[in-house]
Amino acid sequence: MYCTSEQKKRLSDSELISLEQKGMLKFPQPYIDFMKTYGSGTYGGAICINFPDFNILKDFAEYDFWEYKDAPITKEQLCECVVIGNSIDGDYIAIHAKVKGYILLPRDSDMIELFPYENENFIGTINKIGKFLYDEEDLENYFEPVGNNHEFFRTADRNIHDLAGQFKTIFQGDYLIENEYICEVFLSGMGGYVRFNLSSGVEAAVFYSDYGMAYFKKVKKFLMENGCR
Repeated sequence: MYCTSEQKKRLSDSELISLEQKGMLKFPQPYIDFMKTYGSGTYGGAICINFPDFNILKDFAEYDFWEYKDAPITKEQLCECVVIGNSIDGDYIAIHAKVKGYILLPRDSDMIELFPYENENFIGTINKIGKFLYDEEDLENYFEPVGNNHEFFRTADRNIHDLAGQFKTIFQGDYLIENEYICEVFLSGMGGYVRFNLSSGVEAAVFYSDYGMAYFKKVKKFLMENGCR
């Protein structure tokens, strides 16, 4: 897995102990391993992996958003669930002390899904959840830690496909995602990436870490000199 930045907010041992005592539960080891290594952030541009949230589902407990017949949890257990992630579309990933698996509460369905704990790393399970939600075999294999800076630009007279092509030639990326909609060039020296919105044809965005400020200035200079504002 490619990680966009070394600027990470990881889970410490003391935080883990405190959180498990607060929730009176044991977090899954694959989730613990991931949070200690990478911390919170977004995987594949689609799934946010977060520090545990004990309160977010309590607001849903009095409403009938989901069907609980044959579900892995009861309605009473909903407010006891701890959210550890979510999709960018608002689907929640949670755990419960009495359930052996990751609980998915979909935004556009009343059926609660369960992804059992298996002998695989956490990203393996996240890819299964991503496939279920987005009908894709695997999400793009990169992770963006929280806390990065960003700046948006609009192209004026420059064709964005030509701009992206020139950028790739001058700035040798460490990882590349390119399709008919976007071109994302990842740059480890900047601790982030540049995204060219090929579908809109007029937008570019730069995501960078604090330690990559000098590199970001070079990227910004290039964009400004090539018709971006």
